[in-house]
Amino acid sequence: MPKQGHFAKSMRTKQLNDFKVKRNATGATIDDEQLTDFLVVRFALTAKKRVQSETRETVQRFLIEICDSLQENDGDLQAIIPNLLASLNARVPWQFYPEILGEWDLLQKFLQKELPAVPLEKRLRIKHPVTTQEMETLIAKLLAKKITAITFINQPGVDQNKKDQMVTMMLTTTYRDQRIEWEKVRLLLAPFKFEIAPELDEETKDWLKKLAENNNVDFRSASLVELNRYCRAVVEFLSPWLFLF
Repeated sequence: MPKQGHFAKSMRTKQLNDFKVKRNATGATIDDEQLTDFLVVRFALTAKKRVQSETRETVQRFLIEICDSLQENDGDLQAIIPNLLASLNARVPWQFYPEILGEWDLLQKFLQKELPAVPLEKRLRIKHPVTTQEMETLIAKLLAKKITAITFINQPGVDQNKKDQMVTMMLTTTYRDQRIEWEKVRLLLAPFKFEIAPELDEETKDWLKKLAENNNVDFRSASLVELNRYCRAVVEFLSPWLFLF
């Protein structure tokens, strides 16, 4: 399982000369616990400059989360990514997802190239990569669950079958032709303010605040007629369980 809480830390800013490389009979190696810092520095020196400037912090934080799980999962991204995304779902606003999705191909290629070159005693390489389409499907399912959980947050007595129906409806209406329709996601989550955990450090709070306020997503927008029809369908579906408090 992925480690929790790294979004509660400030971003790592170490430089290459911070690493203490030990010498042994097989040459220069780094300690296992230095893997994440090593890869983050390599990313900053190589691939980061190709990431859109407004998404660099998000992508780097996501990279840190992935790197912290590489050794315990033997580099298996099919084991890491689903669990990691599920653990992040309640800790990040929806705007986190289009940012990492748009840069996933670059990020995965970086890991495939750089991980085998990290001088660990036991070398690692990426196993079972996750395609961008698989990533988008995972995110779509998580967003459907996120919308459902937030919608019923003040109604703990709602039957689980109804929640499951809601998840299915949210998925089929926000994920069409294997693409997430971000405008629908925005409309559904707009009434609900993203709550930032008070125990986070200030740098992380500022990042999450800016992320939650970012509506400059490259929407694959549906027509206004389609959106209106969709919103009416959602209201009709929810009406039996929505009450005024």
